[in-house]
Amino acid sequence: MAGIKKTVCTIGIMAAAAGMVGGGLAGTANAKPGIANISVGSGNSHGVWCVQRAVNNWAERTGKGRPIGEDGKFGSATKTWVVKFQKASKLGADGIVGPKTGNSVLDNAGHHRGYCYDHVPSTRR
Repeated sequence: MAGIKKTVCTIGIMAAAAGMVGGGLAGTANAKPGIANISVGSGNSHGVWCVQRAVNNWAERTGKGRPIGEDGKFGSATKTWVVKFQKASKLGADGIVGPKTGNSVLDNAGHHRGYCYDHVPSTRR
């Protein structure tokens, strides 16, 4: 009888621990608050660089090369390619990187994704 109680207790503890770990992983992700949209003339050079990197990664994967310089300056070339990226991603194509476009940017940021979370507007973390 003591062996059964010990086994039941061990199983209960393991189930509780699994629930805590699983619950922590399944929680809603939150993006860093206060990151403004990124567009022409944006002062968020780190965010602009992340956008440029992600758009270039997407363009390269789709046979378009790496069409924009990754200089952290959001000019007309970056806007043109953001619009193409938004159209391909079935997003509103306005050339402005808000949270929805930011989600796609983060999906395309490659190994820079973690860094870019702190600089690109997004709805997820």
